[in-house]
Amino acid sequence: MMNKFGKELGEFLDFNNMSIKEFAERIDTTSKNLIDIIKGNVELSQNMIYNIAFITDIPVSYIENVESNFKLDKRLDKFVMDNHITMKEFINRFHYKDFSESYHYTFSNVRNEYSIAKDILKYLRITNPEKLYQEDNSIFYKSKNDKPELLALWLERCYKIISEQEVMDYKSENIELLIDYIKECAANYTFNEKELISKFNGNGIYLAIEDDLKGSKIRGAFKVLNDKPAIYITRKHKRYADIYFALLHELAHCKSDFNRAKKGSIISFHDEKNMEDYELKADETAFNWMIPNSIYHFLKKDYSNIENLNTVKSFLVYRLAHDKIIDYSSSLYQKYNPIIEG
Repeated sequence: MMNKFGKELGEFLDFNNMSIKEFAERIDTTSKNLIDIIKGNVELSQNMIYNIAFITDIPVSYIENVESNFKLDKRLDKFVMDNHITMKEFINRFHYKDFSESYHYTFSNVRNEYSIAKDILKYLRITNPEKLYQEDNSIFYKSKNDKPELLALWLERCYKIISEQEVMDYKSENIELLIDYIKECAANYTFNEKELISKFNGNGIYLAIEDDLKGSKIRGAFKVLNDKPAIYITRKHKRYADIYFALLHELAHCKSDFNRAKKGSIISFHDEKNMEDYELKADETAFNWMIPNSIYHFLKKDYSNIENLNTVKSFLVYRLAHDKIIDYSSSLYQKYNPIIEG
């Protein structure tokens, strides 16, 4: 079957008592071609859609919508068949119920699996499910422990958030200003999401802080949109040093991987065992920004006087815990890197 509207056209002709020969002449085609259209044996060209709409007063948009939905159904059928899965298994990959609840998205028909699948693709702004799994779309995340479907939904959610932001011109030196601002916030144990986003926007960087979907291990992402950096981080980070480290990590990508990110998204995961070199380098840069390595070299040997040390204390215990010098459960860590209130 090559088109779906043909059946409706046949019903229209019957209802209006129009012969195949007469209508074929009116839309400038042959009787044979019109019969093939009605049987669904040929694809409708754009010119034929215009001709049918002109003669019948059926809106072009309606015919195009019928055909585009039909073509999308066929792509979905091919995708699930090629991947040996059912449509239900495909939509379940997106945790669609959690997606709907977490991101306040209403499906047009929650009882129809095809409708749910098409709504998801529409949300993602893609017309072919294969696009989710193409190499150029996933080049900067290699983790075997994450799901591209959940990642795609989170990235799109963040994109929709930052698309409403007004961002000033970006200059590379703005990174240093943001590092100083982050250090000040961490030192004072303050976290104000609205002010943080405003500060980043004022320095030429989009910023989205958004929950990822259950089952995902995403930590953050770095993109370049219209030659301006965009940083996305999740709300997995519950403590001061945790969330500021995530921001510093993405700023490190901004500093070192700007051109690389123009080709796709650089995704950070909670998965140190499978980290790429550029992820490890971003971590190293972020740690050094927290507390310069030259200073940390001495502090990690003797931090007993931490209360009087002139350093960001949450950053110090964060590095100490990361290096397994202290436990994350220790009273020292709990005291100096507390959970963000509110």
